[in-house]
Amino acid sequence: MVAVAGCLSLTPIMAMHRVELKPASDSGEYQVDPIDSSVSYVHEGLRLRVQHMTSDQLEAQIPGEENPFVFKHVDYDQGFVPQRFTVFQVTLANPTFDKVLAQPHRVYLVTDRGKIMRPYALTRADASGDPRNFETYWLSRGVQSGNAQKIYLERMAVLRGSIYQPNNFVFKGNTYSGKLAFDPLPIDTREVVLHIDRLVLEFGIYDVPKTQTDLEFLFSVDSRIVEGALVQN
Repeated sequence: MVAVAGCLSLTPIMAMHRVELKPASDSGEYQVDPIDSSVSYVHEGLRLRVQHMTSDQLEAQIPGEENPFVFKHVDYDQGFVPQRFTVFQVTLANPTFDKVLAQPHRVYLVTDRGKIMRPYALTRADASGDPRNFETYWLSRGVQSGNAQKIYLERMAVLRGSIYQPNNFVFKGNTYSGKLAFDPLPIDTREVVLHIDRLVLEFGIYDVPKTQTDLEFLFSVDSRIVEGALVQN
């Protein structure tokens, strides 16, 4: 009996912090897809689509240890698997204009408590001194040698191919897609607004922006701690 009790103690219930963001507006030039809960700004055929990516969706896309967007283990100080980042997939499809441009450094997220959050750049050079960049984030967690170095390089390769990169003109007939990653939302967050400022719809001579627009995507937040399956410690 003692041996059985000891075995059972090795399989605690794993709690997880789950976060789902649902579009809270569907009017005018903003259209919500009820199937995947994405929201799109539509203007003269151009479509800028934003979808919040849950941890489950990110795990399905990148199932291995090289996934740079999610935690896979319990944080025993908190007692659950936390969120690592808040991630949006942004897709810009341009069938209409000569070329358009959305810059990630002109994007920010505002919570209902007034907290302003900026997306992570890829490298320290891209961030221009801002500590919110993936290179600093991972190097600060220890990747000096061996397997940790290998996983770091794999994660940076995933990020290089998946985040929304700056200075990507989307020419007529083309589509560009990438992820924007922010710090995790506070657990008590109930609403956020994603701002994409100065989306350039038209350029003048020497690529000087001529027509620009500011976009706001409102999301309600379902943030909760849930119990998962029994797992071996």
